[in-house]
Amino acid sequence: MTVFFGKRTRIPKPKGQSFIELAVVLSILLLLLSGMVEFGNLLNQYITVVDAARTAAREASVADPIADSDIFFATVPVVVENSLQPLVLNPDPPFNDDIVISVFSVAKGQTPVRLFGADGVSRYGNHTSDFTVEMIANRLDAGAPSTGLVLIEIFYSYPQILKLPFFTMVIPDPIPVHAFSIMPLSAAEPTLTPKP
Repeated sequence: MTVFFGKRTRIPKPKGQSFIELAVVLSILLLLLSGMVEFGNLLNQYITVVDAARTAAREASVADPIADSDIFFATVPVVVENSLQPLVLNPDPPFNDDIVISVFSVAKGQTPVRLFGADGVSRYGNHTSDFTVEMIANRLDAGAPSTGLVLIEIFYSYPQILKLPFFTMVIPDPIPVHAFSIMPLSAAEPTLTPKP
Protein backbone atom coordinates (compact mmCIF):
# COMPACT_ATOMS: atom_id res chain seq x y z
CA MET A 1 0.00 0.00 0.00
CA THR A 2 1.31 3.39 -0.88
CA VAL A 3 0.44 6.49 1.10
CA PHE A 4 0.50 9.87 -0.58
CA PHE A 5 1.21 13.10 1.28
CA GLY A 6 0.78 16.33 -0.55
CA LYS A 7 2.39 16.18 -3.97
CA ARG A 8 2.67 12.50 -4.57
CA THR A 9 5.36 11.76 -2.02
CA ARG A 10 5.52 8.05 -1.40
CA ILE A 11 6.44 6.47 1.92
CA PRO A 12 6.80 2.75 1.36
CA LYS A 13 5.52 0.40 4.06
CA PRO A 14 8.20 -2.02 5.30
CA LYS A 15 7.81 -5.44 3.73
CA GLY A 16 7.43 -8.41 6.06
CA GLN A 17 6.29 -6.40 9.10
CA SER A 18 3.01 -8.32 9.34
CA PHE A 19 4.85 -11.61 9.14
CA ILE A 20 7.15 -10.67 12.03
CA GLU A 21 4.20 -9.52 14.14
CA LEU A 22 2.39 -12.77 13.41
CA ALA A 23 5.46 -14.81 14.34
CA VAL A 24 5.88 -13.02 17.68
CA VAL A 25 2.19 -13.24 18.63
CA LEU A 26 1.86 -16.84 17.43
CA SER A 27 4.89 -18.00 19.44
CA ILE A 28 3.46 -16.45 22.60
CA LEU A 29 0.07 -18.04 21.95
CA LEU A 30 1.64 -21.45 21.31
CA LEU A 31 3.64 -21.16 24.54
CA LEU A 32 0.46 -20.34 26.48
CA LEU A 33 -1.45 -23.17 24.79
CA SER A 34 1.25 -25.74 25.53
CA GLY A 35 1.39 -24.55 29.15
CA MET A 36 -2.37 -25.00 29.45
CA VAL A 37 -2.17 -28.52 27.99
CA GLU A 38 0.66 -29.50 30.37
CA PHE A 39 -1.03 -27.97 33.43
CA GLY A 40 -4.40 -29.51 32.50
CA ASN A 41 -2.88 -32.97 32.25
CA LEU A 42 -1.00 -32.46 35.54
CA LEU A 43 -4.25 -31.42 37.23
CA ASN A 44 -6.01 -34.48 35.85
CA GLN A 45 -3.25 -36.77 37.17
CA TYR A 46 -3.35 -35.01 40.57
CA ILE A 47 -7.10 -35.59 40.86
CA THR A 48 -6.54 -39.28 40.09
CA VAL A 49 -3.86 -39.52 42.81
CA VAL A 50 -6.09 -37.75 45.37
CA ASP A 51 -8.99 -40.10 44.57
CA ALA A 52 -6.68 -43.10 45.00
CA ALA A 53 -5.56 -41.84 48.42
CA ARG A 54 -9.19 -41.35 49.50
CA THR A 55 -10.23 -44.78 48.22
CA ALA A 56 -7.35 -46.46 50.02
CA ALA A 57 -8.08 -44.56 53.26
CA ARG A 58 -11.74 -45.63 53.10
CA GLU A 59 -10.72 -49.26 52.58
CA ALA A 60 -8.13 -49.07 55.36
CA SER A 61 -10.58 -47.48 57.81
CA VAL A 62 -12.58 -50.72 58.05
CA ALA A 63 -9.55 -53.02 58.35
CA ASP A 64 -7.63 -54.07 61.46
CA PRO A 65 -3.91 -53.30 61.21
CA ILE A 66 -3.23 -54.58 64.72
CA ALA A 67 -4.69 -58.08 64.31
CA ASP A 68 -3.49 -58.61 60.72
CA SER A 69 -0.69 -56.12 60.10
CA ASP A 70 0.88 -58.14 57.26
CA ILE A 71 -2.41 -58.35 55.38
CA PHE A 72 -3.24 -54.69 56.13
CA PHE A 73 0.06 -53.30 54.85
CA ALA A 74 -0.04 -55.55 51.79
CA THR A 75 -3.69 -54.88 50.86
CA VAL A 76 -3.84 -51.08 51.16
CA PRO A 77 -1.12 -50.41 48.53
CA VAL A 78 -2.86 -52.82 46.15
CA VAL A 79 -6.07 -50.80 46.55
CA VAL A 80 -4.11 -47.63 45.72
CA GLU A 81 -2.43 -49.14 42.67
CA ASN A 82 -5.70 -50.60 41.34
CA SER A 83 -7.53 -47.27 41.70
CA LEU A 84 -4.80 -45.31 39.88
CA GLN A 85 -5.98 -46.33 36.41
CA PRO A 86 -4.47 -45.36 33.98
CA LEU A 87 -1.54 -44.21 36.15
CA VAL A 88 1.22 -46.54 37.24
CA LEU A 89 3.49 -45.86 40.19
CA ASN A 90 7.15 -46.11 39.25
CA PRO A 91 9.38 -46.72 42.31
CA ASP A 92 12.60 -46.51 40.27
CA PRO A 93 14.74 -43.35 39.95
CA PRO A 94 14.20 -40.61 38.87
CA PHE A 95 10.52 -41.06 39.75
CA ASN A 96 10.72 -42.66 43.23
CA ASP A 97 6.95 -43.01 43.56
CA ASP A 98 5.76 -44.44 46.85
CA ILE A 99 2.84 -45.11 49.17
CA VAL A 100 3.26 -44.42 52.89
CA ILE A 101 0.76 -45.72 55.43
CA SER A 102 0.66 -44.38 58.99
CA VAL A 103 -1.60 -45.54 61.81
CA PHE A 104 -2.15 -43.34 64.87
CA SER A 105 -3.69 -44.06 68.21
CA VAL A 106 -5.02 -40.94 69.93
CA ALA A 107 -6.08 -40.97 73.57
CA LYS A 108 -8.31 -38.07 74.62
CA GLY A 109 -6.21 -35.06 75.60
CA GLN A 110 -2.89 -36.78 74.88
CA THR A 111 -0.35 -36.67 72.07
CA PRO A 112 -1.08 -39.15 69.26
CA VAL A 113 1.08 -42.26 69.09
CA ARG A 114 2.26 -43.50 65.70
CA LEU A 115 1.98 -47.26 65.49
CA PHE A 116 4.13 -49.36 63.13
CA GLY A 117 7.31 -47.35 62.67
CA ALA A 118 8.53 -43.88 63.46
CA ASP A 119 7.79 -42.49 59.98
CA GLY A 120 5.03 -44.72 58.68
CA VAL A 121 5.29 -47.85 56.55
CA SER A 122 6.60 -47.26 53.04
CA ARG A 123 5.60 -49.55 50.16
CA TYR A 124 8.85 -49.13 48.20
CA GLY A 125 11.15 -47.50 50.77
CA ASN A 126 11.52 -44.26 48.80
CA HIS A 127 9.76 -41.86 51.19
CA THR A 128 8.83 -41.31 54.80
CA SER A 129 5.68 -39.63 56.01
CA ASP A 130 5.54 -35.86 55.63
CA PHE A 131 3.32 -35.73 58.73
CA THR A 132 4.78 -35.56 62.20
CA VAL A 133 2.90 -36.55 65.34
CA GLU A 134 2.66 -32.84 66.20
CA MET A 135 1.03 -32.08 62.85
CA ILE A 136 -1.60 -34.76 63.47
CA ALA A 137 -2.17 -33.42 67.00
CA ASN A 138 -2.72 -29.91 65.59
CA ARG A 139 -5.42 -31.23 63.27
CA LEU A 140 -7.40 -32.75 66.14
CA ASP A 141 -9.80 -31.03 68.49
CA ALA A 142 -8.44 -31.15 72.04
CA GLY A 143 -11.84 -32.15 73.43
CA ALA A 144 -12.41 -34.95 70.94
CA PRO A 145 -12.81 -38.48 72.27
CA SER A 146 -10.14 -41.14 71.88
CA THR A 147 -9.79 -42.35 68.33
CA GLY A 148 -7.59 -44.12 65.86
CA LEU A 149 -6.50 -42.64 62.53
CA VAL A 150 -5.10 -43.99 59.30
CA LEU A 151 -3.09 -41.71 57.02
CA ILE A 152 -2.44 -42.69 53.41
CA GLU A 153 0.14 -40.64 51.52
CA ILE A 154 0.92 -41.07 47.84
CA PHE A 155 4.12 -39.65 46.38
CA TYR A 156 3.79 -39.51 42.60
CA SER A 157 6.12 -38.01 40.01
CA TYR A 158 4.33 -36.55 37.00
CA PRO A 159 6.43 -36.83 33.83
CA GLN A 160 5.82 -33.84 31.59
CA ILE A 161 4.13 -34.98 28.39
CA LEU A 162 5.36 -32.20 26.08
CA LYS A 163 8.89 -31.95 27.51
CA LEU A 164 9.38 -28.50 26.04
CA PRO A 165 12.84 -27.09 26.79
CA PHE A 166 11.44 -23.86 28.22
CA PHE A 167 9.26 -25.74 30.75
CA THR A 168 11.93 -28.24 31.75
CA MET A 169 14.35 -25.38 32.49
CA VAL A 170 11.84 -23.69 34.81
CA ILE A 171 9.82 -26.62 36.18
CA PRO A 172 11.41 -29.92 37.28
CA ASP A 173 10.74 -33.00 35.22
CA PRO A 174 9.24 -35.15 36.67
CA ILE A 175 7.03 -32.88 38.78
CA PRO A 176 6.62 -34.22 42.35
CA VAL A 177 3.00 -34.64 43.48
CA HIS A 178 1.99 -35.46 47.06
CA ALA A 179 -1.57 -36.42 48.00
CA PHE A 180 -2.88 -37.70 51.32
CA SER A 181 -6.06 -38.71 53.08
CA ILE A 182 -6.80 -39.19 56.79
CA MET A 183 -9.68 -41.34 58.02
CA PRO A 184 -10.79 -42.59 61.43
CA LEU A 185 -9.72 -46.14 62.24
CA SER A 186 -11.66 -47.73 65.08
CA ALA A 187 -9.25 -50.69 65.28
CA ALA A 188 -6.45 -48.32 66.39
CA GLU A 189 -8.42 -46.65 69.18
CA PRO A 190 -6.64 -46.85 72.51
CA THR A 191 -8.38 -49.24 74.88
CA LEU A 192 -8.63 -48.91 78.59
CA THR A 193 -6.52 -51.35 80.51
CA PRO A 194 -8.69 -53.19 83.04
CA LYS A 195 -7.60 -52.77 86.63
CA PRO A 196 -6.87 -55.99 88.49
